[in-house]
Amino acid sequence: MILSSAFLTLLKQNDFVVQPVYLLYGEAPFFLRESYDGLREKLKQQGYLTGDVYDVEAKFDWQALQMETQAGSLFSDQRMIVVNMPKGSPGREGGGFIQDWCAFSQTLQAGALPEIVVVFQCERLDSRQLKSKWVTAIESAGLVVQAKPVPMNALPSWCQQKAQTLGLQLDTDAAHLLAERVEGNLLAADQELTKLSLVFGSNVANSAHTSISVETILEQVVDQAHYQLFALSSALLKGQVAYSLQMLMRLREEGLEPPVILWLLSKELRLLIELSQCAQHGTMAQAFKQCRIWQSKQSEYSQALKRQNLVGWQTLLKLALNIDLMIKGIRPTLTTEEVWLEMSQLVLKMASNCSASP
Repeated sequence: MILSSAFLTLLKQNDFVVQPVYLLYGEAPFFLRESYDGLREKLKQQGYLTGDVYDVEAKFDWQALQMETQAGSLFSDQRMIVVNMPKGSPGREGGGFIQDWCAFSQTLQAGALPEIVVVFQCERLDSRQLKSKWVTAIESAGLVVQAKPVPMNALPSWCQQKAQTLGLQLDTDAAHLLAERVEGNLLAADQELTKLSLVFGSNVANSAHTSISVETILEQVVDQAHYQLFALSSALLKGQVAYSLQMLMRLREEGLEPPVILWLLSKELRLLIELSQCAQHGTMAQAFKQCRIWQSKQSEYSQALKRQNLVGWQTLLKLALNIDLMIKGIRPTLTTEEVWLEMSQLVLKMASNCSASP
């Protein structure tokens, strides 16, 4: 298993060896895209054509994929087959196919280019999935590539390095401002830097780097934080009261409707209630596992659970239900301003140690 950054470096090497099977997975969409695009381009240079793309959903026909791979010898062209499996759950039939394909791949003549390359793409895989037989089989027969997000404290440096590849020079303050505005979204950061290179990159051809200042970022870069609905979720769980209220107002300014935000708040409250109930009958580790909370999010939920008990979260969910009834006109209708005020009060109570009592 290697990180996507190392994989991208590997793709640039002249002695790159094509593997019959790849697994690209992780929580960083930008690096997943970069890894896939880089691999596809490398295979294209080796004479591979991009074949069918399969999306694994409920009742996926693994037999059809098996027939496609077995039919490889009928074609003279080398092909890449892509299998999108977001949840990383192939099931028994899918797991069996992957293991069989990997076993077959290992029987190929050493050094010979495989006729078919199968590329599996997944989102985050937990520790149990990473130890599964199908992942182990891919690691034995091919290559597993992990796309890890860039930590927030390292994002300014990443922005500076990315800018240099585009012929731009970000000063330290500009890099920090850009990192703040994109809220850790690498896809957004890449998009904004690409736009800046198109506007200010006239000197790239002369091997000069255009300097980008804070003023330029303020003028040119859209505040991506406005679009980060789920950043509100993290702020609430962490108990960041002021930032939570700030995010709520930003989302309102962007025209996001109250029912959408209320859906998010209610979802988190239900999950916190479920965690509290599970924790009463076992350890927190067991509760996290039962509620399927990713390890990277467990700290946030732990912080929230220290602020309210089960009754407190249940009371807050009743407040959310009451707001929902008001929005739908089932309860006495409030003005738009009053609805947002009620929402602000709910956000305040979720993020702080305030009593949940209405």
